[in-house]
Amino acid sequence: MELHAPIVAVTVHPGRARITRRGRVTLPAGGSEVVVPDLPGSLLEESVRVVGRGEGMRVIGVDVRHRDLAEVPDERVRAAEAALRDAERALADVDAADAGAAARQDLLTRLAERSGSRLAVALAEGTTQLSQVTAIGESVAAEVAEVAKLRRRCAEQRAEAEHAVNAARAELDRLRNSGRSRREVVVAVEAAGAGELELEAVYQVEGAGWSTAYDVRLTGSGAVALTWHGMVWQHSGEDWPACELTLSTARPTVAATVPELEPWWVAPEPPVRPMPRAAAAPGAAKEMAAFDTAGWVAAEPVPETSEHAIATSWRLPRPTAVPADGTPHRTTVTTAELPVRLDHVVAPAVSTDVHLRATVTNTSGHVLLAGPASCYLDEAFVGTTAIEQTAPDAEFELALGVDDRVVAERELTSRTTHKARFGANRAAVEEWTTTVVNRRPSPIHLVVRDRVPVTRSADIKIVDVVLKPEPAERDDLGRIEWTATLQPGAEWTATARFGVEAPRDMRLTGWQ
Repeated sequence: MELHAPIVAVTVHPGRARITRRGRVTLPAGGSEVVVPDLPGSLLEESVRVVGRGEGMRVIGVDVRHRDLAEVPDERVRAAEAALRDAERALADVDAADAGAAARQDLLTRLAERSGSRLAVALAEGTTQLSQVTAIGESVAAEVAEVAKLRRRCAEQRAEAEHAVNAARAELDRLRNSGRSRREVVVAVEAAGAGELELEAVYQVEGAGWSTAYDVRLTGSGAVALTWHGMVWQHSGEDWPACELTLSTARPTVAATVPELEPWWVAPEPPVRPMPRAAAAPGAAKEMAAFDTAGWVAAEPVPETSEHAIATSWRLPRPTAVPADGTPHRTTVTTAELPVRLDHVVAPAVSTDVHLRATVTNTSGHVLLAGPASCYLDEAFVGTTAIEQTAPDAEFELALGVDDRVVAERELTSRTTHKARFGANRAAVEEWTTTVVNRRPSPIHLVVRDRVPVTRSADIKIVDVVLKPEPAERDDLGRIEWTATLQPGAEWTATARFGVEAPRDMRLTGWQ
């Protein structure tokens, strides 16, 4: 007895999905078999679970059977077949047009060959005028050029039509192959008396998943409006109708194991033995094989943890349908208003572009998963960036593009060379000046990044380092960072002076 059990809920995990079907059937007293038919070939048999609800009825067995269909009863297959027929019809039309143009070209060629000699004789006998011959030649040449142009256009159209046919055929083959192998769940039920049974079948399918994407909008209120999208895709072999859709970060597996550690052996390397000659004795190969494995312990692969003790799921507020065409389907997971701290960052040694940076605090209460983010300033799109996985109350940074109203310049104001303290050495000292002007109507917090040379050689010395004003941060790699607050129209200036001293005969990289 077949049970009509439509999909009522889907939980999408990274890499697979859990499907819930539910239906009702009336059964007689005694034993019965209820079949849930037309399930996709991507169904994982070990994941099938069936729950029955009915007075005096119980499920006593569940089995999964395979079915190979001669034809795929699928609207998408019929649509793909129609698309293939249309593409083949368009290709046939192009071939017919090209065949007509080829016949016309052949006719013109034969006409030119036959009439050429006759016109030459008529012109010699004086029975025709040169102007008439010229007019005929120009007419034939124009026809030949027109036909050649038509055939070139047919060749281009044929290439496009062949591409369309190949694409339609590939799509049809994919749909047929994915839908030809089907599954059905057979449920054995024992009933004390006739009555109605509600069956709920739950199973997992491969070929489905979801990823994260964000829209981040900086508004005039000084907060960030974050919209979290779930990009759901699936090619499991069955369309998901509009039903309850849940997105989960859990990674279910059929069998998960806790990793066990093996001893980590450290042993002396075995002595290198001389390679056997080509004409070695018959037992040399066996001896060589024994040498190759002696004293070595194969590295144990580290098992990957496939289950997480903590997972988060989001149930979408409205029923959502997802077709089995592999196309990402955008859904909204949640929205949040997050506090933000803005500053302008420039590294003039690399580029004088001043970037607007937003440091956002995740007060949403959720762990934000890693994913791309589209950034907007009010209604203007400024570019894309990436959000790393961020825990609640942690911070993440967003690059909001270049602000042309904050102008930075960096120039070499002086460079001197002189004999160093030791006669065999030479030295050069440079001074760089960085200027930043705020042309915005509001104050800004400015971060200026620069650098001074560093060396790994004891023969090269970095000397005469003078930084004005004193930087807020400086590390051992020569990187420095100034911070300042600029009022509207204000100008900020910093200078960095440093020198490099090296032996006169030493060639340097990174310094002239």
